[in-house]
Amino acid sequence: MLVGISILGILYVVAMVFLAFFKRCRKFALWTGIIAIAFTLTAMTVTGSQINAEARAAGYDSADDQRDAQRAGITDPVIWHSQREAYLNTWAAEKKQQEAAARATKNQERAEADATCSKDFNCWSNKFNRAATKACAPQVERAAKNSFEWTDSFTSPKFPRAAINGNGASITYVGDAIKMQNGFGAWIIMTYECDFDTVAGSVVAVRVNPGQLPE
Repeated sequence: MLVGISILGILYVVAMVFLAFFKRCRKFALWTGIIAIAFTLTAMTVTGSQINAEARAAGYDSADDQRDAQRAGITDPVIWHSQREAYLNTWAAEKKQQEAAARATKNQERAEADATCSKDFNCWSNKFNRAATKACAPQVERAAKNSFEWTDSFTSPKFPRAAINGNGASITYVGDAIKMQNGFGAWIIMTYECDFDTVAGSVVAVRVNPGQLPE
């Protein structure tokens, strides 16, 4: 009975969330939704307590303990208690193996994807552009002896050009989207280069000089 009420409560809350998108119904949906949430949570709590009580009455420690016994195919709580630790240890070991296998598969897929990407200039340089921008920009700013001002935009990024070094272990990102003020107060456009280590994910070196990049 309580399980059915909990399900109906959840469905009602979902319906009120949908109804809240309509301005005329928003106030009604809000208040009745809050009441439904409180009622549903109460019903779910009582349901959980009831299920646990029934499981303990049947000789199990809890509803979860009873579900574990069912998973093992054991219906006698006495037999289950004598074999529970062995089953739990076996399941834990299996889960650990599955997680390790999933990680190994994921790592292999990532390695294969990186190997393919590294052969494509645009793919490899774009892959690290965001991280390089975040790490290199502060280093470029430190080269300013006075005030500085970035002139990049959504369509004109800080590092529009790149050069891949060697086997792709590092990439030199280049740009000229910054102005720096000299000692006389004049603003000068600066060109900057940042060598980014793709393995360590860190800046190797930064060079900043007056001038613009050639078109």
